[in-house]
Amino acid sequence: MPTQRDTDVLIVGGGPAGMVSALCLAKLGVRSTVVERYKSVNPHPKAHELNARSLEILTSLGIPMEELEREASPEVDGSRILFCKTITEEFGRIDLFEDPACAAKYDRHVRCRRPYLNLSQTELELVMRARVEQEPLIDLLLEHTWKSFTETEEGVVSKVQPVDAPERAFEVSSRFLIGADGAASAVREAVGIAMIGPDRIQDFVNAYFEIGLRDYVPTPAKLYWILHPAAVGAFIAHHVDRRWTYNVPIAPPYESREDFTDEVLRERIQTALGTDRYDIDIKSVSTWRMTVQTAEAYRRGRAFLVGDSAHRFPPTGGLGMNTGIGDAHNLCWKLAAVLEGRSPDALLDSYEVERKPVAERNAAESRENYDRIFEVIEAFGLPRDGHERMAKIAHQVRRVPKRLRRWLLSLVRLPVHFILGRFRRSSRVSDRVRASIADQTPHFDRIGLDLGYIYDGGAVFPEAGDTETHPQQVTEYQPTTRPGARFPHVPLNGVSHGRSSHDLFSYARYTLLVGSDGEGWKQALASLEPAIRTDVEMVSLDEAGADQDAVERLRNVSEIESTGAILVRPDGHVAWRQRALDADPTEALANAFSHVGVA
Repeated sequence: MPTQRDTDVLIVGGGPAGMVSALCLAKLGVRSTVVERYKSVNPHPKAHELNARSLEILTSLGIPMEELEREASPEVDGSRILFCKTITEEFGRIDLFEDPACAAKYDRHVRCRRPYLNLSQTELELVMRARVEQEPLIDLLLEHTWKSFTETEEGVVSKVQPVDAPERAFEVSSRFLIGADGAASAVREAVGIAMIGPDRIQDFVNAYFEIGLRDYVPTPAKLYWILHPAAVGAFIAHHVDRRWTYNVPIAPPYESREDFTDEVLRERIQTALGTDRYDIDIKSVSTWRMTVQTAEAYRRGRAFLVGDSAHRFPPTGGLGMNTGIGDAHNLCWKLAAVLEGRSPDALLDSYEVERKPVAERNAAESRENYDRIFEVIEAFGLPRDGHERMAKIAHQVRRVPKRLRRWLLSLVRLPVHFILGRFRRSSRVSDRVRASIADQTPHFDRIGLDLGYIYDGGAVFPEAGDTETHPQQVTEYQPTTRPGARFPHVPLNGVSHGRSSHDLFSYARYTLLVGSDGEGWKQALASLEPAIRTDVEMVSLDEAGADQDAVERLRNVSEIESTGAILVRPDGHVAWRQRALDADPTEALANAFSHVGVA
C-alpha cells in the first residue's frame, strides 16, 4: 500500500452528501478520494424521501430517473400519510394527490415526472455507489477511516488508515477537505467547529423488518402514525411490498434502549399492525437521537462541512438528506472554479453564506413539524406527554409477574382506548381530529421549501434597491428569476416532463440569458477578458424554445424586457439580473461577474 496519495479533494464519508460531492466534482473534471469506513452500504434504512430539487440534481449528474424509481414506492403509496390506532384503523389521512390543485402545481413546476420519491436511503446509496465505482476520477477507499489532518500553504495532508490495519496508515495530500461524515463528524471535531442548538429532543428505537403487507393494509401509504396506547410509534413503509421500519420513542428515565429487545419490538409491531398472523423477522435495530442543530461555521480554512456534518434535523419533513445533497451541489462547482484558477478563494466563503440559512430554516421547519404532530394527540383530548406517563407506570410495575403486569397495564390503557373511541362516537371529536390532521400538510407538501429558497447573499449580485429578505411559503412555490433564486422550470417543447429551461444551463459554466434585443449584451460579453468569455455561454430566450408558446412562457417567467439579461450560475441559481439594457452594458456585466466570483 502506498504511503502517500494525491488528489484534488479528499471527501470523508461515503453517504449521499459525500457521493454527490464526488460525482459533482467528477462532472467538472476534478479528482477526488472518498474515505468510507464501511465496505457495504448500510442495509438498515434511514432517510426515505428524495424531494424535487434533489431529483433535479441527481438526474443532472447522469443518474437516470428510471434507476431511482426502480426501488421506490409506487407513486400513489408515496403520496399518502395515515394517522391510525392500528394500521387498519384509520383516523384520517393526508393524500397529496387527492387534491388536483396540489398535483397540478408539482406538474407545473417540476421537470421530473415524479416530483418526489419515497425511496429508502439504502437503495439510493446502492445506485450512487455503482456510479461512484464506475467514475475514473473518483478513488473510493472502502473500509478506511480518516484520523487527522494538517493544513499547509498548498493544501491539506490527511492521515488515513485501513479499519482493520491501523499500522498501515498513509497520507493523502489534497487541495481541499470535505467532511461528509455524518452527525458525529470527526472532521468537524478536528477543525473545532461547534454545533448550535439543542442536542437532544427525543431518543428513538428503530426496528427494520422485511415483509409484504400490500394485501393486508387497507390503504398503502409511506407513513403510518400509530396511536395505540400499547404501541405508540410510526411505521415507515420504505416499500409496502418489502421494507418497513417501526420507530418507537424512548422515555427516559423509565425506559432505555436495553428495554427494547427483539421480543418486545416484535410484540409492539404486531400490536400496531392489529394482528399476530405475521411472523415479524426483525433484521436490525438501531437507536437515534433527534436534535435540531446547525454548525456554527461551514468552513475552516481548506476544510468544509456538508450534510449531517453541518446540520442535524428532526426527520419530520424529510429535509436532512435533501439539504445535504443541496450543500454538495452548491459547494463543488465553487471548489472546481477555485482549483482551476477561474475564481478567487473568496468565492468559497459564499458556501456558508448561502447554505447555512437554508439549513437553519429547514431545521426550524422540521422542529415545528415535530411539535405540530402532538396537536393530533391533543385533538383527541389526550395529553401531549401520554407516552411518558405510560412508560412511568410500566416502569413502576416492571418487577410484577409478567401475567399480572400485562393485566395491570391493560387496565391502565383502558381510558386511552375509550378516548380514542370517541372519534367514532362524537362528530365534534372527529371533526377536531381531522382538522388537526389537515394542519399537518406542510410537513409533507413542501414545494415552496424545496424549490423556493433564495440566496440573499454570497455569490449573488442583488438588483439595485432590493435590500429585503424574501419571504418563503412552505406549500406554495412562486417562480421568479430574482437573483439568488433557482431558475424556474419551463417546458420548452410542449411536454411537461420533456425538454426544460434547465437544459439551457450547464454545471460547468455560467449562462447569460438575453432577451430578443440582446445585441448590446453580446457585444459587452465579447469585450470582456477571454477568461470570462470562455466561462460563459450566451443564450437568447427567443431561440431557446421548440415552439412559440414555449418561447412566450420563457419570456414571461424571465421577468426581463427584450433588452434585459439574466446570468445563471452553474448550479442553476440566478446570479444577476438586469431587466433592461444598461447605459454601459460592458461595465454592468463586468461588475456582475466580479461580484459573483468570476475572475
